[in-house]
Amino acid sequence: MASLFFDSRKGLRNLLRADILCLVGVYALTLLEFLFPQAGFDAWITPKETAMALNIVLVGLASLALGRHLVKPKPLQSQWLNLAEISNQALFRIFLIGAFFGFLNMLMSVDFNVFEMIDAMMGPRFTQPWGRGRLGGWSSLFIELSMMIYVVPPLAGVIWNRRRSFSMLQLAIVMAVLALTLFHGFAGGTRNVFVAFLATFLMGYLLTLPKNTWLNTLVPILLTVVVVVYGSYHMLEFRGMGLRSYVENKVYASESTSDTLAVDYNLASIGWIARAMPKSHDYLGSEILVWSLVRPVPRAIWPGKPEGLSVSIEEIAGAEGWTVAATYLGEAYMMAGMLGVIGVSLGFGALAAWWNRMAMAHQSDYALIVYALGFFAAGVTMRSMFWLTTTMLPVIALILLRKIGPFK
Repeated sequence: MASLFFDSRKGLRNLLRADILCLVGVYALTLLEFLFPQAGFDAWITPKETAMALNIVLVGLASLALGRHLVKPKPLQSQWLNLAEISNQALFRIFLIGAFFGFLNMLMSVDFNVFEMIDAMMGPRFTQPWGRGRLGGWSSLFIELSMMIYVVPPLAGVIWNRRRSFSMLQLAIVMAVLALTLFHGFAGGTRNVFVAFLATFLMGYLLTLPKNTWLNTLVPILLTVVVVVYGSYHMLEFRGMGLRSYVENKVYASESTSDTLAVDYNLASIGWIARAMPKSHDYLGSEILVWSLVRPVPRAIWPGKPEGLSVSIEEIAGAEGWTVAATYLGEAYMMAGMLGVIGVSLGFGALAAWWNRMAMAHQSDYALIVYALGFFAAGVTMRSMFWLTTTMLPVIALILLRKIGPFK
């Protein structure tokens, strides 16, 4: 908190940094839920496992904080990341391209019936017709293209700041697509997706304000936090049954809903992994890094691509019948124990600090959109390092559209 206070004295925009998001993200994924009553947590994990997990989290947070100082704080000089401004009309066309490819896979699965697509969004998780097969094929290329949906919120944030330069029809289209995107994120029940949409919209908006004041900066942030907490609670309640059943049967008003806010008990997952490795399972070593790098490569292009880790997180944690999320900290521990946690955390801290250098230079609004998308990648990577290279795809797409595309 002291560090954030001194950073804020250099200007509020100095707090809109990827390294701060990483630190807040780790805390939110592992410890935030314990600000609320968690009566059932003791049944999940022993005190010894809890202590091991807390040590991993604290070492990871400290290493993230130290890693930030491995990169000198100076403006970024890169011909690829110093992106010139584009016209409002080009910005609007890129927004439409992102929305088209972002929803294309969903629309194809319902014969381009928008109302059927919205209805499917409200069903239980993993029942939508646009789900991906276990191994994928050429059709999975459309799923990779759907990552372009993540450019919609930050572009909408910038367009809203420039709203006087757009026609009423263009603004109506942008707001309608943004609303559909947020609804898709909420109805899907996957909180990191919903939070990513809100966070990148917020960053696109805040970073391109002519001037950041306490009022125009803190009020949107606080409103977003309220929406995230309120939305996360209900998403946890309905993701098994679907939003439609949740609303139609008024489950939200029944006694079956939880009276507290629990995330994923990631702390328990980390403890299970620490208990099992290396006692029951050997560390996976470079296999973790390899899978993190090659994950977005379509199997249609690389038929021999690994199907996953040789030992799944669920097997290591001893989970049967459900999936386990352990944040990047648990995955780094699977790689090389506490040394893996330290090494990966230092690396992510340095990478976040390097990305911050982009915002320190005098940048165009378009470059700041790319910077905001880096927040999406950073936030999701805190949940799982296996998503780093995949979440960078929209960033790369926007850079290529500006550098070698027709948009000026």
